[in-house]
Amino acid sequence: MTKLKFDTILDDFQSIPKAMLKCLRYYLSFEGKQKINQIKQYVQSKNIEQIIFVGHSYNFFASYIPFYYINRRKKTCEIYEGDEFLKYFTPRRLKQKCVFCFVSHSGNSPQIKLAIQHLQDKNLDPQKIWGVSNNLESFVAQNSHFILPTVVGNEEVIGTKSYVNAMLVLYFIGRAFMNRDVISSKIEEEIRQLIFEIKFYGQDWEFHVKSLTEFLGTDYNFLYFISKGASLSTAYRGAFSVKSYARIYGEGTNIGLFLHGPYQIVQSNPEDFRCVLIIGDESNLEDTLRLIEMVSKKLGSGKVMLINNSRELSSLGRSNENVWVFEHTTKNPSLAPIFETIVLQYLLLDQALRREVIEK
Repeated sequence: MTKLKFDTILDDFQSIPKAMLKCLRYYLSFEGKQKINQIKQYVQSKNIEQIIFVGHSYNFFASYIPFYYINRRKKTCEIYEGDEFLKYFTPRRLKQKCVFCFVSHSGNSPQIKLAIQHLQDKNLDPQKIWGVSNNLESFVAQNSHFILPTVVGNEEVIGTKSYVNAMLVLYFIGRAFMNRDVISSKIEEEIRQLIFEIKFYGQDWEFHVKSLTEFLGTDYNFLYFISKGASLSTAYRGAFSVKSYARIYGEGTNIGLFLHGPYQIVQSNPEDFRCVLIIGDESNLEDTLRLIEMVSKKLGSGKVMLINNSRELSSLGRSNENVWVFEHTTKNPSLAPIFETIVLQYLLLDQALRREVIEK
């Protein structure tokens, strides 16, 4: 197997702020605003009540952003991995007030093509098929009534820049679907600040990763990624990436599931247990603290890497010697997963290099 090149991956990571800024500028342009307004007008005029996102691989994880944004409000959202949609979505689910949005970086993913053809075979109104893609000449683009570009450009390693931009565009769609001012001055400022923070972090990533690696170590064989809400997208992506980048087994799960079963792993492996806890909103603080206590004190002395955006939670975490806290400033729970992903990407890149899975 050909090893990935460290510099190739790093170059993609370092160009993420520029890709995000390019995407933001597009949707602030006349053309981008027009696409967003067309979606808003269609949803309102047709009284659309539900949207279903279908994505393959990391694009499925990105769909958790609009899933939690929309479902906490008056309309509904479902998400499907491409193959699951093909196997388990039946014609009786074709609701009159529902639209489908297919997410694919290349726009030519075999599963996504088959999923769109599946709906076309059922004579679904073509206006109810939407697409998100980097390739405006692709199958998805040519077969979508509304096509929203991710404006990524080229990337050497699939899923680096495109995943981050997909989360941003899906957030825009979620806001448009709920008839919000999609990029209000407040949202624009939040995104610009996020881009700045990502660029700043990238300039000093080795310092942050060094202190984290000293805490986490490199002698573990399994890494849990535990989260809730929209930040589950980060947990699932982390578990996906830790296997592909660092060749370490990993699992992404939510706090509720972990507290009802897998926590027993801590008892059987109290010293070597490692987990990344990702909290992007302030709900269920009690469960978060309970998990930290269980992992680091009650059942063993496992180590917890806590990525969060809460001053209170960070303060409580720092009082525990078995917890390493990284607090970021992105308070918006729909945007927080973008920064969380950046932190994990650099960590896993470093882990892959230390384990000689990739070449310097």
